[in-house]
Amino acid sequence: MPKTFGFPKVLLPLLRCPVDSSQLSVDHEAQGDDDVIVDGSIRCVQCQRYCQIEGGIVRMMTDALTQETELEIALKDQEYEAMPEVFTPQPAGWRSELLDRMEIPPHLEALRPLEGRRVLEIGCGDGRFTTLMSQLGADVLAVDFSLAGLQRVKKNLQSGVAPTTYKVPRPRTPGTPAGRVGLVQADASKFHVAPCSFDRALSATPLDSRDERMRMYHTVAESLNDSGRYVAGVEHDDLHRRILGLPMIRRYTAGGVLIEHLDIPTMRREIAPYFRRIRIRSIRAHLPFVRRLQPPIAVTVAVSRVCCAIPGLRHLGEILVACAERPIRIPVEGARRPDFLNARSLYRRYKRWRGEEATWDGSELL
Repeated sequence: MPKTFGFPKVLLPLLRCPVDSSQLSVDHEAQGDDDVIVDGSIRCVQCQRYCQIEGGIVRMMTDALTQETELEIALKDQEYEAMPEVFTPQPAGWRSELLDRMEIPPHLEALRPLEGRRVLEIGCGDGRFTTLMSQLGADVLAVDFSLAGLQRVKKNLQSGVAPTTYKVPRPRTPGTPAGRVGLVQADASKFHVAPCSFDRALSATPLDSRDERMRMYHTVAESLNDSGRYVAGVEHDDLHRRILGLPMIRRYTAGGVLIEHLDIPTMRREIAPYFRRIRIRSIRAHLPFVRRLQPPIAVTVAVSRVCCAIPGLRHLGEILVACAERPIRIPVEGARRPDFLNARSLYRRYKRWRGEEATWDGSELL
């Protein structure tokens, strides 16, 4: 267990101002050491906005929150504060051993290899994936709007135990999980990082509106390098829901968190403006008859995987996992592109042969 938990200084240059996306600099360091900042503040070099670092967590929430976001923060804070100090798996449903073994491996498989990679995780919750990715050797910048959830992540990292029954092999590289993770409290739809700075990005918790998701996709695409990969998990508008005519947008419980169920074409259309290569598959097949037989967990997981791999049955999957690569860059004013078959050099020679300056559209061809 590390003696001091703080935000790793090596990850600070990756953060950007939540207001104008400008660079941030360390303004004050009240507590920390050579590697981390425990308490202090950072400041935007342009708008001079301050962000506090408290207990190793960077506080970057803005004041412009929607009513729905404020409700979700309150609900999530309440949920995490009510959790027992020691993780206890649920006998069924969310956070049960069965669902974790159905959901976690496909996400990690899509992200691998993780050792030595830098990962941006949006919506980290209490750190189920955060801790596992860190144990697999990744450096993780983990973002969530719930401070109570981030406090849970901090405790899990300090103990080195992920809040799940699913286990991963320990990394071969030296270092503790807490030393590899930076925690940020921020609204995912108003969060910015340094461009082309990450190898992987993960959002296993869907945002509740299309506009917020589109802003997140834009941020993710900008954050990834050219060989980067984005993995996203969302609730699927599966066959079971469609047959019964269940709503596409609902709340988990009355007055609870809002959730939207997406189908594969919708998810592809949303991500397509930001990535050239997209693969989407379903996981966690809805198998009520199999579960009533109460077979061993390994059998249920295997049957679910087989069903989700068969074309006709894959629509039974309750979760969609998208793997997006080759981020699309927004053109920059004046940025040169590769020419076709050395055309620029040939044109320059031709103009020189004519005794003229090699220009195009009023600018010199360099």
